[in-house]
Amino acid sequence: MKWVYPEFLFALAVILIPLLIHLFHFKRYKTVFFSSLTFLKSVEQNQKNTRKLKYWLLFTMRALAFAFLVFAFAQPYIPLKNEASKSGVNVIGVYVDNSFSMTRVGSNGELVSQARELAKSIANDAPRTAQFVLLTNELSGAEKQSLTKVQFLEKLEKIKPVSLVRKSADVLRWWEQWMKDSENNDLTIASSQLIYLSDFQKSTFGNTGKFDKWSTLLYPVLLKPVNAGNLYVDSIWFATPVQKQGAKQTLYARLRNEGEDAIQNVDVNFSVGSMNRDVFADIPANGSDTVELSYFNNQAGKIRGSVTINDRQMNMDDSYFFSYAVREKSEVLIIDGESAVTNISLVYSLDDYYKTTVIPQNQLGSTDCANKDLVIVNGANQVSAAMADVLVEFAEDGGTLLLFPGSNAGTSGWNGLLSRLKLPLFTQLQTSGLTVKQINTKDPFFDGVFERKPEELNLPLVKQAYRLQAASATQSIDLLSFRNGNSFFVRGTGSLSCYLSATSLSTDFSSFTSNQLFSTVLLRIGELSQRQAPYYLVIGEDGSYPVAQPSNTEQAIHLKKEGIDYIPTIFRKRQSSFLSIQGLEAVRQLESGNYSISTSAQQLGHLSINYNRKESKIASLSDTEIRDAFESAGIRTQSVSHAEGWSGAGFLELDQPYNYWKWCVVFALVFLLAEMGINYFWKS
Repeated sequence: MKWVYPEFLFALAVILIPLLIHLFHFKRYKTVFFSSLTFLKSVEQNQKNTRKLKYWLLFTMRALAFAFLVFAFAQPYIPLKNEASKSGVNVIGVYVDNSFSMTRVGSNGELVSQARELAKSIANDAPRTAQFVLLTNELSGAEKQSLTKVQFLEKLEKIKPVSLVRKSADVLRWWEQWMKDSENNDLTIASSQLIYLSDFQKSTFGNTGKFDKWSTLLYPVLLKPVNAGNLYVDSIWFATPVQKQGAKQTLYARLRNEGEDAIQNVDVNFSVGSMNRDVFADIPANGSDTVELSYFNNQAGKIRGSVTINDRQMNMDDSYFFSYAVREKSEVLIIDGESAVTNISLVYSLDDYYKTTVIPQNQLGSTDCANKDLVIVNGANQVSAAMADVLVEFAEDGGTLLLFPGSNAGTSGWNGLLSRLKLPLFTQLQTSGLTVKQINTKDPFFDGVFERKPEELNLPLVKQAYRLQAASATQSIDLLSFRNGNSFFVRGTGSLSCYLSATSLSTDFSSFTSNQLFSTVLLRIGELSQRQAPYYLVIGEDGSYPVAQPSNTEQAIHLKKEGIDYIPTIFRKRQSSFLSIQGLEAVRQLESGNYSISTSAQQLGHLSINYNRKESKIASLSDTEIRDAFESAGIRTQSVSHAEGWSGAGFLELDQPYNYWKWCVVFALVFLLAEMGINYFWKS
């Protein structure tokens, strides 16, 4: 027999109180005057013996009642049979999956609330001397401390759903590291158990990995929603990336249905700037549907919008937020080399949308490309290392490069630039087999360009062209090619936006500048070169959003929306500033929506933020799949339990000692009732 709170045993001294009362009560005497004492002495002796017996019985009942009441507070228990052979603490880890998928409604309310209640019952049914570790999707350093029962219950109440998703391997590795850290800190662990409370989504569970020295017994507990379906906005995109004032635009939204039943007449709300439109969609079971909205960008500036549906399951994926800038001007810089032609500036001067600047190649400085959308190298024969650095830096900052070599291009300098841009390299000059034969109309570059078949077009005549040779690191695709299969005009397909012509624009090389395809290609590149910040960022993920440098660089930049005021991470990349919303702090403080970017004195722009859609695919693993996944990783695993209709955590079969404090309370009441019975039925 052991005691949980042995310090309460000192309260047994209270038994001295009824003992003193009885002892002083026995010493009271009463004088009686009577003529003959013979009969009185006999009666008095009998009554005195009876009173002593009654008083001692009362004292015994009172003393036992007090004693068992003290025992109840001290909480006696009988240890487990194997506890004597173990030394150290019993550790119970409880992982509560608090991702957004746990906000679905189960048989006892939201799954995350059901998980909290189940964790409480686990604490109540666990051994009295156990220590607890509470894990959530944060898996932060603050969660690494061991907790008492009271601390554990307090932290349970603070668990809220978050947009952060954790794979099973993340949770298991975190627990494995906690066990190692505990051993390194001289904490002796007698036994360890990990209760895994989750809906076990297939889309987020991931690969568990392998564990060679796993010592913890794992209890998977599957929480299931009443309705297993989910309807959500999967993604949005535009018909064209060009956001030009007065131009027609089409917004597309893909809706997905993860349920077993088709859904008819889903109301989809489009909000773009001040415009609101509703359209209806029919979404098949376990399928998708794409809806669209066509409109005109009649107003320049920043446009904010959203696509929203109404779903009764998870709310986090019912809306998709976006924002973009409608530009009034596009900045074009033309760098003239020795073989420059005037045709390029003439094409862009036909449209007031383009603001064109022309500078000689030998006057190019490190800041000339700043704030430009498109930079065109016009007939350069030589490309110096300094010029290559300026052009590559411009492309890495998100600008678009269009490269036309000169009539006598030096392959050494040009190829140094092209290799850094991951474009094909110049080799020998070709003079035969240069009939332009093929237009790659399947490439997105030509979407919506041609009103009639390209075969009917009058293609340019080429007399001379540089042969383009692909290297191992080349990332490009042909937009125009010769009959012999060689490239005429290519587009880079890597992270940098760049275009390359295999021929000079000189009339000695081709008739490209006088062909209708020339202006078509240049204007299309001008449209696609428009710098556009990301339509949105995803909370907690890698991403950067360009932000204007505030006039006062010491002022903090804030993201603000309806009571949320968050200071993001700001970093500089060359000449530009970017903000980031990755990391745990962003997950804690931000929610999806449209935010303003500002300082205390200046408005800098807008940013749209969305939740990740990983959890939107809500299919769960089966019991067999869950158990097999853990056991194949080397995890000692109990059978998968279900939380439906549970009452307490007794089904988890947690090892715990046998305690008797309730019996002590019962015995205390029995002895008090016995005392009352003696007083009532035993009359003096």
